[in-house]
Amino acid sequence: MKPVILPALAAAALLGACQPAAENQSNAAAPAETNVDAAEGNAVGNVAAENVTARVLAMGDRERNVVFIRAILDAGLPCDGVQSSERLPDRDGKPLWRANCTGSGGSHMITITPDGIANIVSRTDR
Repeated sequence: MKPVILPALAAAALLGACQPAAENQSNAAAPAETNVDAAEGNAVGNVAAENVTARVLAMGDRERNVVFIRAILDAGLPCDGVQSSERLPDRDGKPLWRANCTGSGGSHMITITPDGIANIVSRTDR
């Protein structure tokens, strides 16, 4: 099983840390380093507080398949693209999906933990 942190979801979480334009203008007099440090602190706090499993469960098929292809490729596994994915019964209290790749990538079983780690088991028989 190869655990992979989902950078795509982490990047989406970082976008949530952006401040509204009115707040950015009020902080304009602060040194640049202070604004960068504050933004990084907010981003880290948002990622830590977010339940990535819930976000993946709420996604539509297309968006979820994009997350799955990214996780599969980040794990160094072969897959030209995720053609389809299907939800299977939970394993160890975590949601489980079968991601079916196009080409010769086969199928991969994927679970996502609340902190954004994808655990992938490759299947060669499907």
